[in-house]
Amino acid sequence: MSVLVFADSSEGKFKKSAFEVVSYGKKVAEQLNTNVVALTINTTDASELYAYGAEKVISVTNDALNTFNAKQYAAVIIEAAKIQSATVVVIDSSTDGMYLAPIVAAKLDAGYASNTVALPSSTSPFTVKRKAFSNKAFSNTVITSEIKVIGLAKNSYGFHENAVAGVSETLDVTVAESG
Repeated sequence: MSVLVFADSSEGKFKKSAFEVVSYGKKVAEQLNTNVVALTINTTDASELYAYGAEKVISVTNDALNTFNAKQYAAVIIEAAKIQSATVVVIDSSTDGMYLAPIVAAKLDAGYASNTVALPSSTSPFTVKRKAFSNKAFSNTVITSEIKVIGLAKNSYGFHENAVAGVSETLDVTVAESG
């Protein structure tokens, strides 16, 4: 059991949202009494994520993933989630993340809460606060599935340093030519 976060990057450098999802994932992992694992695709220095609480960083390097393709990226996240026995997967709610998260949720038979703005108020049942009605209101959403996918709203949680001594792994994946 773990919390898997997808640390998004561009041209090998982490986006600000990567540090936010790792910070958020770390706190969710603490609530669930488990560990947080960060997944990176084609990044140069994944060790930056240790400063925000990533206890393990899984790096995928594959030239076929240089350009974002939701189906290909989702396949990588799904494989990592299965290997890590992830019960929670956190993805940012960027434009790419909004394409990616529903695919991941469907393939993992997981519940999905987009635009989440706060840590779970309860882990049993798993309840998150999210934006609703074109961001004019909030709702508390209960996710009852075994696996949960959280789409973290941009700038809703912030990033918080929580340095840990992490470990790194590489994951070799086969990417389908067409997505």
